[in-house]
Amino acid sequence: MADRKTARREAPRARAATPPRFTLSTAWAGAILALLVIVFFHQVSVGGKTFVSPDATAPAGFVRMGEKALYQEHTYPLWNPYVFLGMPSFGSGAYNPLIYPPDWPLALVQKVVPLPDMTWMLLYYALGAWFLFLLAREWGARSEGALLGAAAFVFAPNLVAVGSHGHGSQLVDSAYVPLMLWLATRWLRRGGLHHLGALALAGGFQLLRGHVQICFYTWMALGVYVVVDTLAVVRAPAQLASRVPRALGVALAATLAFGMAGFYSLPLQDYARYSIRGGSEGGGVGLDYATQWSLAPYELPSMVVPGWVGFGGSSYWGGMPFTDYPNIYVGMVTLVLALPAFLAGGAARVFALALAGIAIVISFGHNFPLYGWLYAHLPLFNKFRVPVMVVLLFQVAAALGAAWGWSAVLDAKPAAAGKRSPLDRLLLIVAAVLGAALLVGVLGQDAWRGAYVNFAVARHQPFTPELAQFAFAAFVPDLLRACVVGALVVGVAWLTTRGRMPAGAATVAVLVVLLFELWPVSARVMNPVIGDVTPGGLEQGRDDVVEFLEQAGPQGSFRVLPLEEFQSNRYAGFGIASVGGYHAAKPQLFKEFFDKQLMTNGNWMRLLNVRFLISAQAVEPLPPSMRLVHQGAAGYVYENLAALPRATVVGAWRLVRPGKAILDSIAAGTFDPATVTLLEADPGVTLGDVRGATAVITSYRLNDVTVDVDSPGPGLLRLADLWYPDWNATVDGRSAPVLKADDLLRAVPVPAGRHRVEFRFRSKAVRDGLRLSIGSLLVILVLIAFGVFRARAAAPAPAVSES
Repeated sequence: MADRKTARREAPRARAATPPRFTLSTAWAGAILALLVIVFFHQVSVGGKTFVSPDATAPAGFVRMGEKALYQEHTYPLWNPYVFLGMPSFGSGAYNPLIYPPDWPLALVQKVVPLPDMTWMLLYYALGAWFLFLLAREWGARSEGALLGAAAFVFAPNLVAVGSHGHGSQLVDSAYVPLMLWLATRWLRRGGLHHLGALALAGGFQLLRGHVQICFYTWMALGVYVVVDTLAVVRAPAQLASRVPRALGVALAATLAFGMAGFYSLPLQDYARYSIRGGSEGGGVGLDYATQWSLAPYELPSMVVPGWVGFGGSSYWGGMPFTDYPNIYVGMVTLVLALPAFLAGGAARVFALALAGIAIVISFGHNFPLYGWLYAHLPLFNKFRVPVMVVLLFQVAAALGAAWGWSAVLDAKPAAAGKRSPLDRLLLIVAAVLGAALLVGVLGQDAWRGAYVNFAVARHQPFTPELAQFAFAAFVPDLLRACVVGALVVGVAWLTTRGRMPAGAATVAVLVVLLFELWPVSARVMNPVIGDVTPGGLEQGRDDVVEFLEQAGPQGSFRVLPLEEFQSNRYAGFGIASVGGYHAAKPQLFKEFFDKQLMTNGNWMRLLNVRFLISAQAVEPLPPSMRLVHQGAAGYVYENLAALPRATVVGAWRLVRPGKAILDSIAAGTFDPATVTLLEADPGVTLGDVRGATAVITSYRLNDVTVDVDSPGPGLLRLADLWYPDWNATVDGRSAPVLKADDLLRAVPVPAGRHRVEFRFRSKAVRDGLRLSIGSLLVILVLIAFGVFRARAAAPAPAVSES
C-alpha cells in the first residue's frame, strides 16, 4: 500500500520532468510569420516611417476631394473633374471607397487605436504568408516546410516591391492567390457547399480590391489546377465521375465571384472601352504598349543571382524599362529546397511545375510568341500590360516547391548500407554544381569577364563597356553569396537526413539562411521609397502656388497647365483642375490629344479654359496674352487673358470629318472657338444669334454641374469638360442630348431665353453592377449557410459517458 501511495505522489513529478514537445501549429506559424513581417518592415511598423514612392502618393491627389464629397456632401464620387479634363473615378478604379468589406474592421480599429502608417499593407504581407502556409499544409508539406515556403513567398523582392512602391491593390490581390488555391482544394477534395461558397466569397473580395490582372492570373492558376487534378484521375472512372461535377463547381464559384464584384467590375469593363486599355485598335491597349515590361530570357539567371543583369539605375542591362530590380528573384535557398520536392509525384507537384513554366513563358511577353496568341484570343487579356507581373505565379510555385522539398528532407529515411538514396544523390549533384559555379564563376572570373561585358553591351543599347564592367563587379559577389548560402542549405539537409541535426534546429538554421539571402535584396528594393510620414496627410503638397490658386476663383471656373508637373495629380487634391494628370488607364480621347502635344497650343489653351500657366522658371519671352500674377518660392503663375470661361454659348457649328481632324483644325486657329464649335455628326438643330448670351455655373460638384443660361437665340451650351457617354443633361428638367463638341467636350442645345441646364453623371453600369453584386452575394451566403447546416447535421453525435 505504501508503495502505491509513493508511486501516486511521484507520478506528477515524473510528468513534469519531461516538458511537452513544441509543435509548429497553424497558429504558431501565423504568429512567427507576422513577427517576421514586423521585423522586416520595422521602419514602417515601429520606426514611424512610410512608403513615399510616386505611385504611393499620386493616388492621394483626388482622395481629399472624394472624401469631402462622400462624408460632407453625402455624394458617392463617380467622376473626377480635376485631371485630363475629367475622367470616371469609380469606373477607372482610381477611387472606390467603401466597396471592399475586409477593410471596414481595420478602419474602425484605427479610429480608436493609433496604428502605424500602412498597417493594412503589413497585415496583407502577413496574411499572404499565412495563406501560403495553409496551402502547403493542405498539399502535404510538413509544418516546418510550409513555414519556409511561406517566408520564401512573402519576402521575395517581387512582392516587397509591389507593396512598397505603391501598388496596394496588387499586393492585396496577390495575397489572395494561395488562399484561393487552398479553398479550391478543400472543395475539390470532397468539401461541402460552404467550402464552395467560401471560394466564391474570397474571389469576390479579391475582385473588389481592384487589381483585375492579378485576379485574372489567380483564376488562370485555379483553372490549371482543376485541369491537372482532373487528368490525374482520368483513368479511374469512379473518381472521375465525382471529380467533374466538382470541377464545374469551381466554374460556378468563379461566376458567383464575378457577380459579387459586379458593382466594381461592370463599371470598370464599361470604362475600358473609352480608356487606353480598350480604346486602341482591336479593343485592347495595343500589343506594343502591353508588352513593354517583358522579361528577357537572358534574365533568368537573376532567379538566383540578383545582380546578373545589374541591379538598379545605370547598372541594369535587362530588357525592361526602368524596372531595374530582379523581378523573378526567389533565391538560391528556395531553388535548392525546391529540387527534392520533385523526387515524388502527385497532381499538386505537376501543377506547380506547370504553373511555374506557364508563368515564365507569359512573362517573356514580346520575347516569346505565346503572349501574342493569348493577347489575341483570351478574353480581357488584351486589356492588361506588364507581362512580368505574372511571375507572381512562379513565385507561388517556387515557394510550394521549397515547402515540399524541406518536408522531403525531414521525412527522409536512412538508405541501406552501401547505397545512396535519390535524395542523397540529388544533394551531391547540387553540391557539385554549386562548387563548379564557385570555381568558374568567382575564382575564374577573369576568364569570362570579357564575354559578360560584350554580351551586356550587345543586349542593352546604349550600355557602355564601363557600365558593363561595373555591373560585372557587382554581380560576382552576388554569385559568391548565392553559392555559399546554397552550400549551407545542402550541408544542413545532409546532416538532417543522417539524424545528426534535429528537425527543429535544422528548420531554424535554414530559415535564418533563407532570410539572410532574401532580406538584403528585398530591402535594397524597398529602402529608396522609405520616408517620413507627412503631417497633415492629404495636405501634402500645399505651397504658395496652391494657396494663390485657391483664391483665384471657385471650383469649376478655371483650369491650370503646370509645365513641370503636367503628369502630377497634386493639384487635384486641392480641387484645382489641371489639363494634365496621371493614371495608368487615362481616357483614350485625352491620350489622342496628348499624343499630338497640343497642351501648350494657344488656341487649345483658350478653348479648354486654361486660365493659369504654372512654371518653376520665368517664361521668356512672355506671349502678349499672358501676364505674371504670382511669383513665390514654389514658382511663377501666369494668367492666360485669352482663356474662355468653362461654360460658353455658341451660335454656330461646323461639321468636320473624320472627327480626329478636329484636333488639328482647332490648333490651326482658322476660326474663333468662342463663337463656333466643331462637331463630327449633324446635331439636327438650328442655331440663332447668341451675341450677349451668358452661361453661369451655379453649382460644380463631382457628379453634377448646373449652369444658368440666358441667350437671345437658340444656341449650344458648351462645357469645357471631357465628353463621356454616362453624362446626361436636362434643360429645365426635360432630357436633352449631350453632344461631343470639339472632339473632347460636351455641348447641349438650348432654346432662346433663360434656362437651367443640369449635367448629371449617371452610370448604368454602376446600377446594374450593384444589383448583380447583391444578388450574387445572397446566393453565396445561402451556399455557405446550407453547407454549414448539412455539415453539422452529418457530424456524429458526441458520445455519452455512462456513470
